[in-house]
Amino acid sequence: MDRMAQTALNSLKMIMENQTATSHNLANINTPGYKQDVAIDFSSVFLSRNEGIEPRIVSSRNTGGFSLEQGQMENTQNPLDLAFKDEGYFVIQPKNGGIALSRRGDLQTSENGELLDGAGNKILDNGLAPIIIPAYTNITFSPQGEIRVKALGDAPEAPPQNIGLIATYKPDEGVRLKKSLDGHIRIEEIDADGNSIEGEIAPNQQSELLTGFLEKSNVNAVEEMVNTLDQQRKFEMHIKMIQLAEELDEAGASLMRSPGM
Repeated sequence: MDRMAQTALNSLKMIMENQTATSHNLANINTPGYKQDVAIDFSSVFLSRNEGIEPRIVSSRNTGGFSLEQGQMENTQNPLDLAFKDEGYFVIQPKNGGIALSRRGDLQTSENGELLDGAGNKILDNGLAPIIIPAYTNITFSPQGEIRVKALGDAPEAPPQNIGLIATYKPDEGVRLKKSLDGHIRIEEIDADGNSIEGEIAPNQQSELLTGFLEKSNVNAVEEMVNTLDQQRKFEMHIKMIQLAEELDEAGASLMRSPGM
């Protein structure tokens, strides 16, 4: 009965992790450039005998997977909205944590002129430095990420100034990307001991940008709602299995009691 309950508890853990991913996806259904969390990467963990505990194998999950499917493009005609034509990521400096990758292109400027995305993360240039935008009357972005502005106070006939280059990164074949615990995308590498470590992000400017477009979240709301209902049914089923294991255990114990005890 112990094995029956342990199997059900391990399954419950997996169901709760699936529900967490589903809830996170639904919460970000309107977040530009958001990539759907997926939780399908399983492995096994062997628990050896320790202080009398029987050895057994349980399932485990390597978190951090996400869907690479491109979200629907929305034509906003806003000069500060950018999207990738195909593969590619902005290189950003999150509010907390190390440098990361993002598809979010709803750009804005802070009161200090820093170029930010809609979540307040700093957009970096090809030297991995924050981009400062001066006060301007007009701004344009080239497909390669060059930023040209007509500064406030420039003569009407003055040409736009090239003030920087937005860092973009297109992963090479074999590069593994993974969502960290903070929800940002980073490069995953495996060290000599087989441990997962964060890889260095080096802009390669191989992506093409579209101006005036936003990539929507690639989350399918109907699919996520169906997943929620399915996970709820499975959760209830495993709870009943644990209750049944407890009842069988109590019944077995009562049969083994000596008369009169």
